[in-house]
Formats: sequence, C-alpha cells, structure tokens
Amino acid sequence: MTQAVVIKSKSYGIHLVLNPDVTFQELLEAVIEKFADSGAFFKNANIGISFEGYALTPEQQYELIAVIEAHTSINIICIMDHEQEQVQEACLLQQTEALIRERVTNHALFRYGSLKPGEDLQVDAGLVIIGNVPKGAKVTAAGSLIVFGALDGFAHAGSYGDCTAYIAALSIDTGQLQIGRILYIPPENSGKKKGGLFRKKNTDTFSPQIARVRDGHVIMEPCTKDLL
Repeated sequence: MTQAVVIKSKSYGIHLVLNPDVTFQELLEAVIEKFADSGAFFKNANIGISFEGYALTPEQQYELIAVIEAHTSINIICIMDHEQEQVQEACLLQQTEALIRERVTNHALFRYGSLKPGEDLQVDAGLVIIGNVPKGAKVTAAGSLIVFGALDGFAHAGSYGDCTAYIAALSIDTGQLQIGRILYIPPENSGKKKGGLFRKKNTDTFSPQIARVRDGHVIMEPCTKDLL
C-alpha cells in the first residue's frame, strides 16, 4: 500500500511527498504519525519545507506546517519551491563541473624536485613534475601529468574521469597507471625478465613515453613529435 506521506531530507530542510489519492484529513493524521517517529532528528532546527504530489492550497500548506510545529520542536521558517530547487541544484552542478573543466584544461601546477617513497601528491589541475616519481610514491592530477624524470610509482591523470588526459615521462618503469577511470593493463610478456615487469632502465639514456586512452584502453607509446 502506498504511504500517505514520505519525508525526504534536503539541503534546505525537509521535503514531503504527499499521496494525492488520500483525503487532506488523512494527510494530516499521517504527518502527525510520521513526525512523532522522526521529528527528533530535526530537534530545535530552523528549516525550510517543500511539498510534492498533492495540490495544496496556501491554507492547507500552513495547516500542515502548524501540525508539524505543534508535534515537534521544529521551526519552519520558509516554504521552498521543490521544482525550482531542483533547477537550482542542476544549474549549480553544471557550473561546478564547468569550473573544474576550466581549471583542469587551462591550469597546470609545477612541482620542482623529486617525490619521496610513500609521498602522495594530489592536485586539482594538470601537473608538471621536474624530478622523479620513485616506486612507492603516488601522484594524482585532475588534468594531464608530465614528469621530467623517471616515473616508477603510481600515476593517475584525469582523476575526475577525463579520458582525454595523458601521462608522459622521460622514462616509465611502472604498470601502475590510470587515466580517468581506466587502469593500464600491461601487455602479457611485455618486457618481462627476472626480477621485474619491465626491462631494467639504462640510467644514462632516457626513452620518453606517453600513456593515453585509445579504444577504451590505456596504451603506452614512445613519445615522438607525431604524438604531440
């Protein structure tokens, strides 16, 4: 059986979903019963309220508010427009996402110096590291990640889910890469030798590489002019 009243919590206070198939008197009784059980959660709170589902007259809205305040310690200070609130929340979300995209696309932070093993560096933008990322270190960037050094630790670019981001380094000797929500899966038997997944680096010679998403997978390629 459909409930006469459902209480939902909102950022501004409470939202009541009212069953339009019951009488207003039944709504009042259901509200009293509901708030007798849950009113303690909003003890002495100054909140807003909104309604959905029942074509309430202004008098009925105020009667519901009076019943709630009479049976709880809640102080209802305003009536919100539920549909307008949803629009406002959607607009706010779009604005937030736009700001994040703008910051990620148009901003990059610089880190001068190598990370230390165990260090966890997280930035809300693109990131350029002038140094190394050793094994045991972790770096996370909202945009693309460029390492002017050796990348041996964990690296995550496009941390908000941006699969157009990339990871580039003078040398990459780790399988712990992620772009957006996609993890890098090293090819089977790729460079395998005793003692590690990849061939041992020649510390005198760097071989720049870039990791990016292609066809739903993170791939690793030599970093050449043709790729940039």
